[in-house]
Amino acid sequence: MNRSACLLAFAFLFAITLRACAVEQPIKLLEGVQPKPEVFAVTQRDKPLVLKAKDEAAGHFAEDASTALNKQVDFEKEFVLVFAWKGSGQDKLSYAVAESFPEQIFFTLTPGRTRDFRSHTQIYVLRNGVKWSVRP
Repeated sequence: MNRSACLLAFAFLFAITLRACAVEQPIKLLEGVQPKPEVFAVTQRDKPLVLKAKDEAAGHFAEDASTALNKQVDFEKEFVLVFAWKGSGQDKLSYAVAESFPEQIFFTLTPGRTRDFRSHTQIYVLRNGVKWSVRP
């Protein structure tokens, strides 16, 4: 094999590797968008609001936040989980992605130890087909 053929083969393998790495992640945290305060009435710390369409999202976000949300979410391929709860300022919501097909995401809320009472919201965008649950 001559040198140019080797370089061409290397470039081809590199392009395939890049494409495989470009697979979209099953979850992403959406920052800079806040829901209306009424969202606290329809969610619980272990039961987030699930939004699968633009019109559903419009009812829970102000007009400017809804516009920002729609720019970042493709509701044809993704859905939104809105976690909203009130509790300690040190409460922490985390997630783990299990390596399975389809992907599974497990959310865990770790209660804080301080007695301050704060409002928390976290919004996640998940790819359609991803299974999710909240662990106690």
